[in-house]
Amino acid sequence: MQKSALSASLLEEYTRVAYYYYKENCTQEQIAQRMHMSRQRVNRILAECLRLGIVQISICASTEVMRLDLESRLKQKYGLKDARVVDCLNSEDIFRDLGREAGKYLSGCLFPHCVVGVTRGRTLAQMAAQMPKLSTEDVTIVQLLGSKNSELHTPSEIIYRIAEKLNARPCLLFAPILVGSTQLKESFQADPAFQEAYEAIRRCDISIAGIGNAARAEELFLQGNVAIKPHLLLEPGQYVAGEIGSHIFDINGNPIRMNIQNHIIAVELEDYRKIPTRIGVAGSEEKLSAIRGAMLGQYINVLITDTRAAKLLCEE
Repeated sequence: MQKSALSASLLEEYTRVAYYYYKENCTQEQIAQRMHMSRQRVNRILAECLRLGIVQISICASTEVMRLDLESRLKQKYGLKDARVVDCLNSEDIFRDLGREAGKYLSGCLFPHCVVGVTRGRTLAQMAAQMPKLSTEDVTIVQLLGSKNSELHTPSEIIYRIAEKLNARPCLLFAPILVGSTQLKESFQADPAFQEAYEAIRRCDISIAGIGNAARAEELFLQGNVAIKPHLLLEPGQYVAGEIGSHIFDINGNPIRMNIQNHIIAVELEDYRKIPTRIGVAGSEEKLSAIRGAMLGQYINVLITDTRAAKLLCEE
């Protein structure tokens, strides 16, 4: 086989394996774990890279190498477990392109009996729509926050679609994201169905979440119909950078509380941060502060973003 006969996805896989081995000095065993493949396959790919000329004195395929360099720099700068950088040709396609990559990445993370927590948003809706159908073993997809009636893509809709694609069990919260009183929240939490869902949340192995900017955070809560007017409890000089899983934070990732904190139905921050693999999916310049805050605050330890955003985050 000639290099030109490789499909785009296979060329990317070969280049990624070569980059990890020759540029990041990973062992073949480390690459096998990272790429979710056998050590024997890693060995065969490395041999093919040499034979096909993908590996010479340097690694060829400049576009792929640029993305891999950005991924490596993001991991080093922000202490991430992993990163994926996607080429997005225009802003109109960013949700579709990031969603496709998110589905691909999540599919590679799954293992028997795992529990996956999912939030909300257009990118995750695109991920659910584009995910390939897989046969998984006893996987649970659980909703991490309540629903909002005015949302175009509700968390429950996303959960059902992902579960269908993965032949997995959907697990819903059956609650709104915002209620009118602490007593009403406690009533929801006392329901056996809610308690079953929250127990699944506590067992999450993986979470995948969209990252909202300040405007998105305001839309989620500050326009809510509750008995008291919602407002943020900001420290002097503090401002909203973004939101993930209902948790609002500043540019440095510090949590920002609201006067209606006890009216919100979602995964508690302490429980969310205990999830071993926390994937965040977001791109574009308008979300830079939100993405940066999410990484600095350790809301995520895996980032999937676009090339432009990755470059700017590495330069900050």
